[in-house]
Amino acid sequence: MDWSKTKTIFIIVFSILNVFLYSLYLDRYTEAERIELLPESTIDEKLRGDNITYAALPDATEAKPYVRGESRIFTSSDVDIDGVVNVLNDRMLQVTYDEPIALEGEAEDALEAFAEQEVPSGSDYLLRQIDEEQNRAVFSQQIAEKPLFYSRDGQLTVFWNEDGDVIGFEQTMFDNIIENEEEKVLIKPLQAIHTLYQKNLLETNSRITEAQLGYSMHVQVSENRQMFVPTWRIRVQQSDGVEEDHYVNAIKDGVIELNRQNEETAE
Repeated sequence: MDWSKTKTIFIIVFSILNVFLYSLYLDRYTEAERIELLPESTIDEKLRGDNITYAALPDATEAKPYVRGESRIFTSSDVDIDGVVNVLNDRMLQVTYDEPIALEGEAEDALEAFAEQEVPSGSDYLLRQIDEEQNRAVFSQQIAEKPLFYSRDGQLTVFWNEDGDVIGFEQTMFDNIIENEEEKVLIKPLQAIHTLYQKNLLETNSRITEAQLGYSMHVQVSENRQMFVPTWRIRVQQSDGVEEDHYVNAIKDGVIELNRQNEETAE
C-alpha cells in the first residue's frame, strides 16, 4: 500500500469535510440572524394586528451609564422647624409641624414650591402622584437628572389636612451619586414596547401613552450603596381606560418588576 498517497487522500477528504461543515455553520448562523432580526422588522405589524397603538416616542440616541448612590444619613438638625422631627433607622426623616403650612396656588405648583423651600434638597425630587383620597403627594428623587422609579429609599411624601394645609412630610434620599465612566447604548422605546408584547404584557386594543427614561434600583453594592440602571417606564392605557406602568431595562432589554414595590409604597 502506498501510504503517502493514502495520507494525501485523507487530507483532501478531511479538508473537503471541513469546508462543508463550515459552510453549513455559516448557513445556519445567517439563518439564525435572520430569525432574530425578523421580529424587529415586524414590530408595528404585530402591534397593529392586536390594535395596540402608541403615542409619539422619545428619541433614544443618547447613551447612559450605570449610577451608584449611598443612602443619606439624616439627623434631627437637618431641619429647623416648630414641630416634631424624628429620624428612623438614620435613613428616614419624619417631620410634623405644630402649625400646618398653607399652600397657595394650583396644587401641583404649590406642592413643588413647598418641597423646594421646606424640604432638605427638595429641588432634587419630581412630583409623581397626588393622592386626594389619602391627602398626600409622592415625589421621586432624581438620579443623574432622571427620575428614580418607585424606590422608597429615594422618595418624598408630603401630607396635608382636610383644609389642604401641609402637616408634615417623610423623606428618604440617596446622595454621593457617582456615574460610571462607561456609558451604555440604550435600546429604543419601541424595542421596550416589543419586549412587553413578547411577554404578553400588552392587552389587545390598548394604547401606549408615554415612554419615559429614568433609573431603577439594580443591585445592592453594599449595606448603604445601591447601583441604578437606566430604565424605560412604559405607561399603557387599557381598553377599559385603566392605566398601568411597565418597566424595561434600557440596557439589557428585560422586564423589571416594580409594580409590587409600587403597591407596597401605596400601602
